Amino acid sequence: MLSPFLQRRYAELFPGLADEMLTRTLPQALRVNTLRITDSELVQRLQDRGFRLEKIPWVKHGYFIREAPFSPGATPEYLLGYYYLQDPASMYACEVLEPRARELVLDAAAAPGGKTTYIAQLMQNRGCIVAVEVNRQRIKALRASVTRMGVENTILVRMDAREVAKLGLRFNRVLLDAPCTGTGTAHKAREALTKDEADLEVLLPLQRALLESAYSVLEPRGVLVYATCSLLPEENELLLHDFLKNKEARMLRIKHGSPALDTPYGKTLPGSIKKARRFYPWIHSTQGFFVAKIQKL
Repeated sequence: MLSPFLQRRYAELFPGLADEMLTRTLPQALRVNTLRITDSELVQRLQDRGFRLEKIPWVKHGYFIREAPFSPGATPEYLLGYYYLQDPASMYACEVLEPRARELVLDAAAAPGGKTTYIAQLMQNRGCIVAVEVNRQRIKALRASVTRMGVENTILVRMDAREVAKLGLRFNRVLLDAPCTGTGTAHKAREALTKDEADLEVLLPLQRALLESAYSVLEPRGVLVYATCSLLPEENELLLHDFLKNKEARMLRIKHGSPALDTPYGKTLPGSIKKARRFYPWIHSTQGFFVAKIQKL
């Protein structure tokens, strides 16, 4: 049951939205780790084990798992790091970043490692990724993911990403998958239905501070990708609009997904905000997700 706060917000944002559209069961998805195996080889191996996979057309190495005779996390291929179980929208955020070999890339909230390891894959284990995580327990999961997936170009740093300037580095690209209310994850975490104003009051200052920190360490002409698994404009369009007011930066277009909201709650935002993208469980069969691409001028 939705909290009164979310009932009001969703009634305005998504008229006619039913609770079951938020909590519908979504297909699992995997991302082939081409650092260890090719797409075709993995697909054949899993098909031989009784899995049925469907290519996700808008993600390079992503597949929906349409049938699974047993847990996809219990195969030899999974344990060997041949694939990572990951939401397609999360995969796509890494592709939007477009990391390149020989670049210096920051993953500002890296655990448990799905995005970090995909960035390394896209960089072909070249260049360097600095993966920052503040939580001691979560960085253990990050280390395990990096090791299992054969990643060799990543430095793990346990620190608060709001203090990343202390590293004295300037990055070509930064990914900030920010801590958020998680309102787009109701299909797997029913507490996402209970979020209210108090949750936003805690998270919004943190998100603003993380954005400022990420932007401050970006090279001129560098790219910052901001993402959340939230459906609320307060954490997405409205936050970015306020953040960009006094910045020498521009929004870059993203190909896939639904356009961001340019009139949330009746407030008119610049048309450029629609270059950001949203993903919805009831449209894209992914978690609710927001991704924006910003270039520092």
